[in-house]
Amino acid sequence: MLKTIIIDDENRAVQTLQIILSEYCPQVSVVNKAYSAPEGIKLISLHKPDLIFLDIEMPNGTGFDVLEAFPNRTFDVIFVTAYNNYALKAIKFSAADYILKPVDIEEVVESVKRISERRNQPGNTHPDINGLLHNIKNLYQKKISVPTFNGTEYISTDEILYFEADRSYCKIFFAQKRNILISRSLSALEQLLPTGNFVKIHKSHIVNLAAVKKNLRTDGGIVELTDGTQLLIAKTKKENFLASMQRYIKENKL
Repeated sequence: MLKTIIIDDENRAVQTLQIILSEYCPQVSVVNKAYSAPEGIKLISLHKPDLIFLDIEMPNGTGFDVLEAFPNRTFDVIFVTAYNNYALKAIKFSAADYILKPVDIEEVVESVKRISERRNQPGNTHPDINGLLHNIKNLYQKKISVPTFNGTEYISTDEILYFEADRSYCKIFFAQKRNILISRSLSALEQLLPTGNFVKIHKSHIVNLAAVKKNLRTDGGIVELTDGTQLLIAKTKKENFLASMQRYIKENKL
């Protein structure tokens, strides 16, 4: 049985979720409910659950504040949110489990099943929740946490020149020709980047607008970056690139 706590400030949402778990998830035992972040922290310390359902926006703190109180957590998390915003993009990027409000029975059942199977696997590995917390915390500091094959690297987005798709992985290129390979796809990474600073110019490339030095005229176009790298702009991406570049120049008063 998965000893479970529901943490959500909406009483109706808690009741709905509890009914679904009772009727459709026999492997789950709800041991308690909390209606605020501080209360959730107390109940986790008391019950030491296997699983928590965690709302993001709550009074007196957020779901992320709850997680930060347990840096060495052993429980799994299913985020419950009504908001399709940056936080949700970061959750998706970290490969964490989440369900959207209003709660759907099938989504709850699938999420619980996924966690049950993962916990029963040898060498059970949790999603990168610490990386998620880093990305949320540094939203306004323009810093992201990315998974590499040697661990995790924390990168200032100002240092990035461009991203390049490498099959189901992605390469990040910096000045001085340094690059790293990360275990996420280009499309997944795109969801995490600060809006307005990066633009996709080709199915294989996303560029940092701050690093664009020239726009050379060809059929679609070619961008030249500050390190001399030249990248092709797909014809279908040219209009969006030019509009994004103009907006970036205007917003940054360049």
